[in-house]
Amino acid sequence: MISTLKLLALTILVGSNTAYWGHTYLAEGNDKIYALRSHKPSSSLCTFDNKVLNGREGVIELASLQVPMTENRTEGKESCHITLLEREAVVSDYTSGTLSLYPLDEKGNVCGDSRVLRFEGSGPHRRQKSPHIHSSALSPDGKTLAVVDLGTDRVYCYAVKGGRVAEKLSTIAVPAGCGPRFSVFSHDGRYLYVLTELSDEVMVFRTSDNALLNRYPLSSENPEGGAHIALSPDGRYLYASLRVSSTAKANQCKVSDGVAIFKCLKNGKLKKAHYLPTGGHPRHFAISKDGKALVVACRDDNMIEIYPLNARSGLPNGEVEKVAVAAPVYVGLR
Repeated sequence: MISTLKLLALTILVGSNTAYWGHTYLAEGNDKIYALRSHKPSSSLCTFDNKVLNGREGVIELASLQVPMTENRTEGKESCHITLLEREAVVSDYTSGTLSLYPLDEKGNVCGDSRVLRFEGSGPHRRQKSPHIHSSALSPDGKTLAVVDLGTDRVYCYAVKGGRVAEKLSTIAVPAGCGPRFSVFSHDGRYLYVLTELSDEVMVFRTSDNALLNRYPLSSENPEGGAHIALSPDGRYLYASLRVSSTAKANQCKVSDGVAIFKCLKNGKLKKAHYLPTGGHPRHFAISKDGKALVVACRDDNMIEIYPLNARSGLPNGEVEKVAVAAPVYVGLR
């Protein structure tokens, strides 16, 4: 059994119980914490000095802390994800369908106005009337950034040069209507795993030619709620969370909210290993650095769930621990 106090002393949470932060995301680097704040009609990137957490124990809900921060506005609407590069913070703007790029100095401070990349297009699903940039992922060698567009069924691959986003290299076409949401590169960089929100699948693309190799459903039904994706520290297992929508529940969907666990094979294929039912709306989760804990933010149950994992098998191995937190939407392990 994992010690709750020990684990949560290393955890940062941002709750969605206030309109001030909304469905936000955190990133850490340069001895700083970066968080997203939504406004109408724009958003902003907020920077906190890491020292604000010194001496704090247990659950830290950053949104509720009255601590100094630096705030930088962008014209992007409903920003929802951050990727940190050496000299740039890459922010995905969902509603405006843009990518906001904040320049960073050598200390990680925002040092100028953001530049904005704009996208065009739509998809066949009712939620795909315009671009919806949802996230980005950096390749293991740091040379490629994959930008995921839920609204147009596209993943845009950009070169990274001098720690900043440079020219577009290629475009990956995801099957129409699937709604890609998150992605992660395999540890060797040969494959890109893309999680879809509208079709609830993990898709495997070969990075050498962007070919779609395989598609793996998260469950036996399609509640349109694929949420987050991550690899185990050793790269041998892939985890993807699924939220059952209110519409699916009304239609008596038999699948529960949970996390699908896959084994990653050498040829890029995945093998379904387990489906772990969790609390309501597992929007985000994190895996400990030793691969021995899966920590899930269950928004609708106002709960953080901590599952011990067998690092060898990647599977749950022990009794779940639960900690009450108001509507958590992000969990980070430090």
